[in-house]
Amino acid sequence: MSKNKQLKYHNMKYAIRILAVLAILFVGCDDNEYEAPFPFSDIGFYTSKGTVDNLQVNIDEYLSFTDLSQGAVSHKWTIEASDAFLEGPIDRQDTILEKFIIEPRTTTSYEKTVHVLFQSSGTKKVRLHNTFNEMVVFKGNRGDVDYEMPAKKEGDVYVIDTTFLVKVYPRLVPKIKVRNDDVVVNHEATDTVYIEAGSSLEFTDLTTIGEPTGRTWSVRKALKPGDEVAENPVLNSSGDSIANITFNSLGSFRVSMNSSRSGQNLPGAFASYQMTAPVKVIPSSKPFELTGAIRELEDETIQVPYNGEFTPFGGQEEFFTVMVNGEAFEVASVTVNEDDATKMDIKLAAPIYRPDVITVSYSGGTIESTDTREALPFTDEPVIMSTVNLVPEAISGLETGADSWGTFWSNKGTVEYSTEQASTGNYSLKLQIEPGQDNAEASAMFENPIIFEEGKSYIVSYDMYVKPGVVGSADAEMGLFLLQNWNFQVRTLFEHPEGVWVTITNEYVNTSSLSQFYLRILTNADKTTAATVYYDNFSIIEKEERP
Repeated sequence: MSKNKQLKYHNMKYAIRILAVLAILFVGCDDNEYEAPFPFSDIGFYTSKGTVDNLQVNIDEYLSFTDLSQGAVSHKWTIEASDAFLEGPIDRQDTILEKFIIEPRTTTSYEKTVHVLFQSSGTKKVRLHNTFNEMVVFKGNRGDVDYEMPAKKEGDVYVIDTTFLVKVYPRLVPKIKVRNDDVVVNHEATDTVYIEAGSSLEFTDLTTIGEPTGRTWSVRKALKPGDEVAENPVLNSSGDSIANITFNSLGSFRVSMNSSRSGQNLPGAFASYQMTAPVKVIPSSKPFELTGAIRELEDETIQVPYNGEFTPFGGQEEFFTVMVNGEAFEVASVTVNEDDATKMDIKLAAPIYRPDVITVSYSGGTIESTDTREALPFTDEPVIMSTVNLVPEAISGLETGADSWGTFWSNKGTVEYSTEQASTGNYSLKLQIEPGQDNAEASAMFENPIIFEEGKSYIVSYDMYVKPGVVGSADAEMGLFLLQNWNFQVRTLFEHPEGVWVTITNEYVNTSSLSQFYLRILTNADKTTAATVYYDNFSIIEKEERP
């Protein structure tokens, strides 16, 4: 039998007995020569959750337990008074289980298979008590580790007393808190919550009952009698436990939270809560102005964000000046973004490239917000150019906090995710080498290899922070390899300043696919190197040049 089989059948001595019985049956003997086969005993049990170590169900759900033992003198199931035995068979489509409860209720059963309905939450116990005339041993596996549970001798019998622990989850009970600036909103009241266009409400998920694993906040337009529901009624959403949701459109809205529990071996659950108080968005008293950075998108659109939604407009191109490397480029169009009305999209008549230095100015035309505020002008605002990083985000930024990077097979030093330093975000990759160690080596596997195109150049870069106090740096070195190309590495010595983040870059031209990063620190010839280095923001970007 394999490790993971929970059903443990007879050991070798019983197998021999069975073979002996079969031999007797197949030998040509008359009835007078026949002797009854000797009895044998064995212990085994099974649940409807199969081989799962931790039994978990929702309240008002049931589990089935089967005693597979052979040759038992006695056998009994015992459950808690708050639970109930059900009469089978039970169809998977049955949702009302109370009709299957065996009446009068009892906490004991002598059936081989029992179905137990759990009607209260908490850790519940289902006990199986068997006795045998001879020694039996249950052979099981828990967490990929084999174990044995021999019977205990009690008087003239051998006892196997097993208790199954079942975690029963209560129903999810959503609980939230809402803030409007520093004021806590009574979201259970019917009083309208007023907020200016472009402002935010803070929604906090406080749900604990039912142990949720996630939630989704949704904002929908409040419907009047006779209004039709839109094909996609959700106007804004968030999955954050603390969500700051901005309301840009005028009107009345409803906010809801869907709480959920999901995960491997977890019993799934879902519950929804809708705020009783409606949210009314009124015209803003703040200036309608540029908010955040102007960015170039991958399709060369220049996107300009404001702190409110724009009213559709046209014919405003003459009020915009876009300077590219010090030269004014013709503006082909300025429109409201179709998906987000708080952004303007600018298209130029000529192409732009990643190395270009671009600024945008708006002198002031007739552009207004949906709440009739005039868009304020701005001058020479820089454009952040689009960079498509080919490195997966989890490997590049390390913000998952685990798993994407690990130790290389020949590593001798320390490799770990760290929050001690970070160029951006919260995490970096920490490599540490001590005197006497040959190296510190890390690697990251790519789920989908990067395919480099022939004739194109790529810029490989990463951020590095050398902790002050390096010892034995002469002849020691660091490097990043792009495997399977062992001939290329971004190699650095310890000549960079300590205690500050620096960006290491190198140009890469190769058609070998990239399936793995290999990062290392090598000690000096005397193996006296002691150094701690942090890495962040790994990037591979196609190189662009203006013709």
